[in-house]
Amino acid sequence: MTREEKIEKLRNMTHGFVLHSLFTRMPFAECEQGSYYDQAFLFETREDAEEAAKRLCANGDMVGVTELKTVEMDPPGEEPTGPRLVKPGEPIRKLMRNQVREHLMRFPTIGLNAVFFKPDGERGEVLPLDDVLPDPVKEELSKEPNPRTGVQLTGMYFAQYIRKQNKDPRRVKEYYEEFYANLARVKMLLPIIPGGEAVQENGSINLTRCQLPIFSPKGKDGQQGEAAPEIEQVHALALFTNMDEVIMHSRDHLSEIKVVEVGLDEVPKFVPEQVNYCVIDPLTLSITIKIEDILKIWKDLKGE
Repeated sequence: MTREEKIEKLRNMTHGFVLHSLFTRMPFAECEQGSYYDQAFLFETREDAEEAAKRLCANGDMVGVTELKTVEMDPPGEEPTGPRLVKPGEPIRKLMRNQVREHLMRFPTIGLNAVFFKPDGERGEVLPLDDVLPDPVKEELSKEPNPRTGVQLTGMYFAQYIRKQNKDPRRVKEYYEEFYANLARVKMLLPIIPGGEAVQENGSINLTRCQLPIFSPKGKDGQQGEAAPEIEQVHALALFTNMDEVIMHSRDHLSEIKVVEVGLDEVPKFVPEQVNYCVIDPLTLSITIKIEDILKIWKDLKGE
C-alpha cells in the first residue's frame, strides 16, 4: 500500500483503535525521532494496537487501547425556544458520529501534528496531519488557534513521563523545563461563579469575591478531589488549558460560570489561604503545583 493509499484509507475509516495514556486519559503522544513529529498512534485492527501497547508497557509507558467507532445518535427533537426539527409523524433520521474522524480533528487542538497509522497487514507509517486533514477542516481549525496548545502538549509529555517506571532524571528535568516555560508564556482558563460584590466599578472582577473551582481529597462541597495529592489538608485550585475540559468540569453549573484568563503567577494573589496547590487540567493532565513554589518557579524561568 502506498503512502497516498494509506492517507485515503485513514480519511475514510469508520472504525479503528487509538492508543491512550492511562495517566492522562488522552491520546498517547510521542515525539518521532526521525522527523520530530509529535504523533498519536492509530491502528486498523485491535490486534496491532494491543501489540503496540504491550511493547510500550514493557518499556514503562502505561498505555491502553481505545476503540473508535461510528455510532448512531438521535437528533434533537424540539428546542424549548427554537424551531421544531422533527415534524409529528416523520421518521426520525439518525445522526452518524465518526469517532475516528473526531480524533483526527482533535489531534491538532492538543498540539499533535502527525499520526502513526498502521493498516491491517501493512507497515505502519508516520503521516503528517497536514496531509491527512482536508483543507476545509484545516482552515476551520486555524481560525481560532488555542494559545495554550503548547502548554497542553508539553504537559502531556511531562505527565506521561513523570509517572513512567525507570525514568531518566535528565529527561524529567527537560520535560519539566519545557512545560513550565510554556506555562509562563500564557494565561490559563479559570471558571468562576461571581459573587454579588465581585464585579467592580471599572468592570474588572475581584477574584477574591468569586466561587472558585477548589478540589479537596475528601470532595468537600461536592467538588471531586481525585486530582489533588493524597495527603491531609490539601486543597487545589483548578486551572485549564482548553474549553472542552472547562465544560466537562463545570457541566452542572454552565449557566452560572464565567471563564476568565489568569497567569499562574497571579494565583497567589487571590486564592484562599487554605489552598495549597493549583492543578492543571484536573480531569486529564492533573499536574499539581505548590502555591508557595509558583513565584520561585517564575524567578528561575526568568533567570532572576
